[in-house]
Amino acid sequence: MVAVRSLKHVPGESGLPILGNMPRILRDAERWALDGYRRFGPVHRMHFMFEPWVVLADPDLAKHVLLDRQKQFSSKHGWRTTIGKLFHNGLMLRDFEDHRFHRKIMQDAFRSEAMRGYVEVMNPLIESRLDSWETGSTTQMYAQFKQLTLDIASEVFVGLPLGEEAARVNKAFIATIDAAVATIRAELPGTTFKKGMDGRRFLEEFFGSRISERRGEGRTDLFSRLCDATDDEGRSFTDQDIIDHMIFLLMAAHDTTTSTLSTMAWELARRPLWQKRLRSVVTGRTLSWDDRNEMPEVDWVFKEAMRLHPPVPFVPRRTVTDVELGGYHLPAGTPISLSALVIHRLPEYWTDPEAFDPERFAPDRTEDKGHSHVYLPFSGGAHTCIGMHFAGLMTKAITMQLLTRFRLEPLPGQDVFIQTLPIPKPRGGLSLRLLTV
Repeated sequence: MVAVRSLKHVPGESGLPILGNMPRILRDAERWALDGYRRFGPVHRMHFMFEPWVVLADPDLAKHVLLDRQKQFSSKHGWRTTIGKLFHNGLMLRDFEDHRFHRKIMQDAFRSEAMRGYVEVMNPLIESRLDSWETGSTTQMYAQFKQLTLDIASEVFVGLPLGEEAARVNKAFIATIDAAVATIRAELPGTTFKKGMDGRRFLEEFFGSRISERRGEGRTDLFSRLCDATDDEGRSFTDQDIIDHMIFLLMAAHDTTTSTLSTMAWELARRPLWQKRLRSVVTGRTLSWDDRNEMPEVDWVFKEAMRLHPPVPFVPRRTVTDVELGGYHLPAGTPISLSALVIHRLPEYWTDPEAFDPERFAPDRTEDKGHSHVYLPFSGGAHTCIGMHFAGLMTKAITMQLLTRFRLEPLPGQDVFIQTLPIPKPRGGLSLRLLTV
């Protein structure tokens, strides 16, 4: 661990004794991040999770860190502070050649043939879930999206039909996610962290006990594909590799998509003209594989929701050598955090950055192309999210069915605060009225 005194030359503040900046960050990370940028600039110091960090809020620095041509920045040790024990050895918690080896094998589960199959499975699941939503009702949308994405993850990723067994897996998975930012990091009885570690152990046993029966069966769910996947040299995953990857992928695929669907729903509920516009371009009731690249306006709204509320607001790394960043010397072992929250709001790249404006992604504007690393919802470099296209497909499939069935409307006088950490979500949920189209 880097000593606080070794980063005193970096501007910033340490916050409260012991707790540091953590209370402010957990309360309102967006306000805290923008305030830090205004006060201290694109490189500044904070104190989080009981150690000093350096925040980087500059696309040039983001490019340098994410491309990491000299292998100076560890993703594994950057993430270990928050999710290392809960999601260890997931793809994001591997580095360099080890990461490259695992990603290459895993890529088989995200090729076109596999993705086409995932779309065919998820469409009826979405239809069934939305059939239970009542027109004219006030619906807790975050909870509904969470259940829907869990349904999809159970069948598409695990190959597990809905039922009691799927419910137990989902419960363990949710407990594991909730523990990611627990303040108490010890397995004390009754604590969130203890429940999360218990959830992890349940998932390890669940997946581990089913690997042998999935191998060679030719099933098309992601779990089965990982059991059979090999690289060009015929190398495959060990049983423990499969367990670790499945637990991590469930988190990456489910919670981030729930987050983005919720922020999209809130933004669209306040903008009936955008709802009408999306409804006018959808090509059918459900998403077909052949139409996956059509309806660009849906993609613009998806991208804009992630710009304003990036699913991974801060991208952590840890230096493995002494480095110079933004004119500051940082010793080996320094934790650093790329602030997507700030980079996505830099006025030199984004027109009226606080506004919800999906057309900034239209072909005649493409503000996200103003710099190769000014838009980071899926990170970048070697660690670019392997499931980014799946996330886009799932979001488009859900959005199509949702908007062809319902009009979304906020409640009178309603305001919603998007809580940023651990993953953006509406604080207290998101209640919206579902009206007839």
